[in-house]
Amino acid sequence: MKKTKIGIIVVLLLIAVGMLVVTALPQLNFLSWKSSADEINNSQTSERVILTVNDQKITEKDFEMLKLALSQGSQTHDDQAIKDELIRRAVIDSEIENHAITVSEEEVIQFNEQRFAMAYQDESSAAIMDEFLRANNLTLEQYKEQSLVISRKALLAVKLREKLVEDYINSAEYKNSANAGGLNEDAFFRDYINNKIDEAIIEIYD
Repeated sequence: MKKTKIGIIVVLLLIAVGMLVVTALPQLNFLSWKSSADEINNSQTSERVILTVNDQKITEKDFEMLKLALSQGSQTHDDQAIKDELIRRAVIDSEIENHAITVSEEEVIQFNEQRFAMAYQDESSAAIMDEFLRANNLTLEQYKEQSLVISRKALLAVKLREKLVEDYINSAEYKNSANAGGLNEDAFFRDYINNKIDEAIIEIYD
């Protein structure tokens, strides 16, 4: 993947919700994006619970904000795909808690700085970030501060993945398996989370 494309993806991660997979860049209108986000935040129904995952509440605001963020990519996502992603994130949050994954403030700040450094690694991604900052009347330092919450969640997920992979590699099950020495870590983590989603207690409210 070219550096420019990586930079653009990182910018969209920072601008949107974090941990999104965006494969291409459309023509972004950040003023329109901000107006839509403000409308969602001010909606009287935004705190209405639309589903629960292991008693973790997901609101209409969560749904609409993720829908808005995903709309910045080239791919289309129907309502079910957005709900599936919200469920996946809720399960990851539960697993972070179950495995007692923690991060220090220093680690979060360093991780946050690394993400912004990637966003400014080339002119294309830097221009996107600068346009977003202007549209929202923010300085770079102000937005870095606001992004610490997203960076914390992202880093916790990274550490969860690392722990799960390490524990599995050190297990007798893995050492005695045909895949010993050739684990696809991405596939392992994806399958693990999918299994936890299957086990989760999910209630959907109309």
